[in-house]
Amino acid sequence: MLKAVIFDFDGTIGDTLKLVIESIREAVSPFMDRELSDDEIADTFGPIEEGSILKFVDEKNYEEACKRLYDAYARLHKEITPKPFTGVVDLIKYLKSKNLIVILATGKGAKTCEISLKQYQMENLFDKIKTGSIKGGIKPQMMQEVIDEYKLSADEVIYIGDAPTDIDAARQVGVKIASVLYGTRIEEEAVKAKNPDAICYSIEDVKKYLTSLI
Repeated sequence: MLKAVIFDFDGTIGDTLKLVIESIREAVSPFMDRELSDDEIADTFGPIEEGSILKFVDEKNYEEACKRLYDAYARLHKEITPKPFTGVVDLIKYLKSKNLIVILATGKGAKTCEISLKQYQMENLFDKIKTGSIKGGIKPQMMQEVIDEYKLSADEVIYIGDAPTDIDAARQVGVKIASVLYGTRIEEEAVKAKNPDAICYSIEDVKKYLTSLI
């Protein structure tokens, strides 16, 4: 029986890809001799946003670039993605009404995650929030922490995410994985090739699938 649902953030809770790319570009632009492409920035994803910054600036300019990142992220958030995906807040409230543990485990950094949750008015919605690492992706570790902290078995937990790497992370720990394909950054063929437990094209699809597991 399902006891805990772990959500990704970018591309799952909100359509934040453009926001992240534009914020990183603005943060590092004073320290670059050219403008970075979207793909160049996206290729640095895995670590938290501050880790992406380190790919483009030296340690001398790192602190200033991070300040620029946070300023740009908060300002652009209101313009690019002022609200989460329609229905996602109601979905989380529904899951909690069923006495499920609802966790946020994201590759975002703590600061950008805080800004996003405040913008989306979701600060108090999750039972626990886990953020990423500057060294690289740690989602398997975060999933295992949820299992250990709540004394669950892996088959009582599901991860909801949009990236093919989310499937790999879930499989590493042994939890179920539902892949969502309703955001901007859709990698449908790569997701299908990894054969997740479910593929969801809408928030309603997610709700129906999770309800079938309760």
